[in-house]
Amino acid sequence: MDLSILIVEDNFIIQMFLEEALTTLGHEVLGAVDTGADTLSFIETNTPNIIFLDIGLSGSLSGIDLAQTIKDKYQIPFVFLTGNSDRPTLERARKTDPLHIISKPIDEDKLKEEMLFITEKLRSRIV
Repeated sequence: MDLSILIVEDNFIIQMFLEEALTTLGHEVLGAVDTGADTLSFIETNTPNIIFLDIGLSGSLSGIDLAQTIKDKYQIPFVFLTGNSDRPTLERARKTDPLHIISKPIDEDKLKEEMLFITEKLRSRIV
């Protein structure tokens, strides 16, 4: 299953890594943005199959706030990326019903394994 993906990540190095790694795995990266406002503008005119969303976005919308808007208004599945694994943050994030949560740091092997899991979950939602 090849996916069209939007990356929402405010760390440029992680953003570039994800773009390259996901493309190498055969997926299409439709775009990469670094704020909640840019994300909402992007999905008004583009429809990714899935969004990779950093929980700790800077700006007026946190990743968790943005996820709730995406879920309520656009119904696009999303995967959280997080370097912050404190219990209250993760519990709040889980309430938005993410498809999956990936902990940082991420390397190519880990991403490949995570993508197998993610594509299987997406297939089961479609069927």
